Formats: sequence, C-alpha cells, structure tokens
Amino acid sequence: MPAPLVAIVGGADPGRNHRKPADGGYEPPVDVATANDMAVALGAGLAHRGYRIMVYHSDAAFIEAKAVEGFVGANPTLERSIIVRQPLMGTPALFPEETTHAKLFSRRVDTSDEWEVSFYRSLAESDGVVLIGGGYSTFTAGQVAIGSRIPVLALEKSGGSARKVWRSLSPDVDLPSSDEHARMAHAPAEETVRDWINALDAQRRRRYAVETGPIRKHALYSGLLFVLALTLALASHLVAAVNQTGWGTALLITSTLLGGGAGAAIRMVFERRYGAGPLVPPSLAVTLALGTIAGGLAGLLYLVAQTSQANLASNDALRFVSIMAVISVVGGLTVETVFRKLLGVDVVHTTAIAVRGDSPAPPAREPKK
Repeated sequence: MPAPLVAIVGGADPGRNHRKPADGGYEPPVDVATANDMAVALGAGLAHRGYRIMVYHSDAAFIEAKAVEGFVGANPTLERSIIVRQPLMGTPALFPEETTHAKLFSRRVDTSDEWEVSFYRSLAESDGVVLIGGGYSTFTAGQVAIGSRIPVLALEKSGGSARKVWRSLSPDVDLPSSDEHARMAHAPAEETVRDWINALDAQRRRRYAVETGPIRKHALYSGLLFVLALTLALASHLVAAVNQTGWGTALLITSTLLGGGAGAAIRMVFERRYGAGPLVPPSLAVTLALGTIAGGLAGLLYLVAQTSQANLASNDALRFVSIMAVISVVGGLTVETVFRKLLGVDVVHTTAIAVRGDSPAPPAREPKK
C-alpha cells in the first residue's frame, strides 16, 4: 500500500498583501514569515512520518517551494515521494531540489494546458490537503476538500484563505474534531506540527471508518433483505402449493415489508458511498423500521387500489407481484416522501363540513344578462 499523499496548497507572496482581492490580493492578508515557517516545518514533519507530498509550482510566491525545502531537508528515504502536478507546457517549472535529489521527485504532466484542471482534479487523489495562506484558489481547494470529506488542515495563523477555510469548518460535522480544529489555530512549534500531522492521521482513520464500517453493515442488510423480499414476492405466484393454501397474499404483503427495509438501507448505502449523507450514519434499526413501514404502506396502497381481486395463480400475476416488489423498495428509498404524503392526506374531508350557523350565507347570484 503506497504511503499517504498530502497536497500542499497555498501562497505567501508579500506583494499580494497590498492588492485588492479583485486584483488577486489576499483577503485577509497573509503572514508571510509565519506561513513560510509553517510550510518548512510541515514538510519536514511529513517526511519524518513517511508521507508523500503533492505540489504544483516552484515559484517562491507559492507555498510549495518552502514545503519541498523542508521535506527534502529531512532526508527522506522514500523515492518518488514528491509528486509534482503541472499542466502540459513547453518548459516545466523545476524545483531547485530536483537537481540535487532527482530520485525524490515524480512528475505527472496533465494533457490539458489549463492549470485549474491539473490542480483541482489532483485533490481527489490525495489523502489530505494542507492549506497555508493563499488566495481564491486556496479557498476553493479547501471547500472541495470539505465537501469531498478529504482530511484537511487549514492553518489559521498563516492568514489568507487558509484562515477563511478554518472559519468555515464545522467541527464534529466535517471531518476535523473540535480539538483538531482548535489546534489548527495554534502558532507553529515542534509539538504543534506533530499535532497537525496527527490530526491528518485521525481524519483519515475517521473517514475510512465512516466509509467502510457501518456502511458495510447497511450494504449487507440491504442486499439480504432485497433478495428475500424478491424471493417471497415471486414465490407467492410461482409456488403452486402456496397458492392452493391461500398463503400467497400473506407472502406478498410480507415481501413489501422486507422490500421497504431493503430500500431504506440501499438509500443509506448510496448516500454514504457518494458523500451525500450525514457524517454519522443513523441507527440501522431506525433505518430498517422506517423503511419497513414505508414499504408496507406503499405496497398496501397499491394493492387496495386494484379494481379487481388479484389471482396470484394466474399467468398475469407475475407482472402484478413484480410491480408490488418494485413499489415497496421505492417506498423504502423515498421514505420521507411517503410519510409526508400520508401526513398530508385528509382522510375525512372536514373542509366540506360546516355549521350553518357559523357560516355566512352564500351571496345571491345576479341574473344573467
């Protein structure tokens, strides 16, 4: 398994502190000296811990140059541990250390000439994103990392967009905990740098646990319930002995309950898989219970809506039981919609009931002209 890869993003150009944000200036200003110290210290700390780093430009105005300086200065032994991502261009922007430590560098040149393509796409490959100072692109990279649940380290004392991203983080909702979020605002020191890297490690473990722990249980239950629901639905039609004893309808209704539970679990798996659900998955028991109720109600509503009694032994019943199975699973998938719809149903149309004494008399109609 390759070593974790951390993207270093930011900038500390003193000239941009005096520009307006519309002209590429930093807002708030970047503490250039502190940002550079942070980059060197973090680069060295990541090298000592066996991490790899991903950088983009060697210009001194960008923070990557200082991070590479600290990383190489720590004498890492892992070859190709500095990944350089740059768009297709005539002359690569080389880091000074590439001439003396060529084995540490691995260049990955994108086919596009747009630096934004190389930059933003690379974040998805990283195991963490470090933000130091920087402007608009740094802020955008931070929001991409937060939204994609990539471990993020936004160093508040560096200023710039790193401070803005730090303020936008929601501890214990996003990946960083409250303690990790607070430590991101500490001044750089040897112990603080260790805490920052520990925070990246903890976020990686937390992210992996959320994606592969409870969600695996949801996926297992959703698969088993779906197969069982489909089996019972088909058995209510295909097994002749069941039809003869009158248990076909019972099996069909039971299949709608199981199908609803399967649909609710499938939805949770889908949301967690693509990062659309809550950071902490809800209780499996609650998920299955609500899905079972929604699937059963959806199936029963479809069943009672039939104008004729269903004969499960007939040749046309296969289509009917298949629709019932699909409706129950969809009911579990859209459990909130099902309940909102049911809660909005006026079972007794009370709007048509009015006490004559309390109701104004309707106005007399004028004769037509």
